[in-house]
Amino acid sequence: MVTVSECAWHADADAAMGAVAGKGAGEQSLARELYRRLEDDWLLIADRNFFNWADWCTAADTGAQLLWRVKADLTLLALALLPDGSYSSVRVNPKIRGKARKAVLEAARGGQNLDEDQARYVRVVEYEVPDRDGDGKGEVIALVTTIAAMTAAAAPLLAEAYHRRWEHETGNAQLKTSLRGPGKVLRSKSRTWSARRSTATCSLITPCRP
Repeated sequence: MVTVSECAWHADADAAMGAVAGKGAGEQSLARELYRRLEDDWLLIADRNFFNWADWCTAADTGAQLLWRVKADLTLLALALLPDGSYSSVRVNPKIRGKARKAVLEAARGGQNLDEDQARYVRVVEYEVPDRDGDGKGEVIALVTTIAAMTAAAAPLLAEAYHRRWEHETGNAQLKTSLRGPGKVLRSKSRTWSARRSTATCSLITPCRP
């Protein structure tokens, strides 16, 4: 199961379910069922496993704002450094290569309007967690967002918002705790239900309403 849940209330707003193995069973595949159902007043926060060109475009085209972490090896071209430490960048469709790609990057450097099938402007926030111990210490966290204006959401606010995605994990933990155990029978006067332990996994995709 992959769910979209609210940060504050831990309420699931939408979900996609599938088989635990086989074609279409992964988190990314199930998440694609949800992107088109996003609402335009949501900020969708997602972990680095979900970022790719096609899914980013699908989610952004709904009108929802996006704040997704990207993998450390992703090359992000800095077009302009902003006063809050974030910078504007551009993501190019990976199908565009060679001279065509260079032309798109030159257009982006010049601030020209881009064909959204070829490339899209984004804003990047990079930071470290200085008091972090153990796994991830010294790691640079890179976030990509559709919120282009620094005045709409400054970099520290976006960094704080990203870490609220862990509230999705908290909500999942609450559910799994109540379903702990190999299975038990719940009885009433009229019917018998069998409650089995959940084996579903939920993704770190979280909308946070402004």
